[in-house]
Order: sequence, then structure tokens, then C-alpha cells
Amino acid sequence: MFEFLRSYIIYMALLSGVIGVLSLPKLPGNKAKFLVVLIWFAVLIEIVGYYFTYWTGLLNYYVYNFYMFASFTAYILLIRSLLTKINNRIAAVLFLILFMVSFVLNLLYFKEEINQSFTYSFAIGVLLVMILSCLYLVEIFNSDKILNFKKSVFFWYILGILVFHVPFLPFMLAINWFLIKQDESIFSLVLFILNFLMHGCFIIGFAWSEKKYNY
Repeated sequence: MFEFLRSYIIYMALLSGVIGVLSLPKLPGNKAKFLVVLIWFAVLIEIVGYYFTYWTGLLNYYVYNFYMFASFTAYILLIRSLLTKINNRIAAVLFLILFMVSFVLNLLYFKEEINQSFTYSFAIGVLLVMILSCLYLVEIFNSDKILNFKKSVFFWYILGILVFHVPFLPFMLAINWFLIKQDESIFSLVLFILNFLMHGCFIIGFAWSEKKYNY
């Protein structure tokens, strides 16, 4: 019933990507511009993922597992660049190593899942990004940035990735552990709603942020 909604996800990514490009004048540094690159990378993945099976005859889990690895690596590096306390920055490096090790182990020891989502690596990635995001928010709330945190594109971007990944994790685990039956209609609806919320945060960030808070 809702299967068609999944095909609209790419349009939401395109919309936030276009708005991101239009907002480049108030994204002063490479760190801020990197957010736009990540969104357009997601657009590319959605296009490749959509046609991958048609082009190769293989399931598109290869594409999305690669995207999961690349995106979580980028998220951790991004948040590390925003952290100011040395202990938090060190923790981010350790978390990045932990995530990469988990991905390699998932690849080596769960070979039967090569044509499935790397659920365990995804779960670890979400937990690590969530912890780092909390450290980032704590730093903001304990500094003078608290007065204008809503005017930072980084706040809205991190909020967006949390809004998508934190609710999606238990849903994905429930499917993987057969707690709920995978229904393509429900799956597409959940993906559409979470993508709508995530890209909504991105768009608000691009529209609402101010240049002096985007360094």
C-alpha cells in the first residue's frame, strides 16, 4: 500500500541538497560545506541503489552497506571536528576505530549476511554517534554557544541524523530478530517518515542558520 513512498525519498534528498547548494554563501568553511557533500552523496547512493539490481543482477545491500560504512565514518569525523574538549576528541577517534573494527568483523565472521544489511555494525554505529552527539550537546549547553545553538547548521544536521537513526535502529533490530514481520509497505512508510524528518532538519538548518555560527 505504501511501497511507492520509498521512491520519493530521493526527492527529499534532492530538495535538501539543492537548498544546501543555495545556502553555500553562509557555509563559510570546508566543514560546513561538507554537510552539503554528504547530502549529495546520499542522493547518489539512492540512485545507484535503485538501479543496482537492474544493472548487476545482485541485491543492493552491497551499496547500502558501503553507504552505512562511509556515512557513519563521516558522522564520527564531523562530530570530532566540532568537539572542543581533548578527552571527547580522543573518544571520537577511539569510537571511529571501534566502528571500523566492527564493520570488518561483520564482513569476516558473518559472511552469510553479505547479501543482507550489516545490522550489528549499524547498531554499533548508531550508538557511537549517539554518544558523541550527546557529548557535543553537553559542550554546547556548558558554553556561551547555548544562546545561539539553533542558528548553527551543525546542530540541525546532527539532530537530523539522530532523528533518523535512533528510531530506525529498534525497528531494524526487530525485523532482524523476527520480533516483527518485515512488510515492505510498513518498511517504506517508516523510511519515508524518518527521511522526511531528517531532511526537514537539514533544510531548517540551511534556512535558519547564520554564517557567523557555521564555522
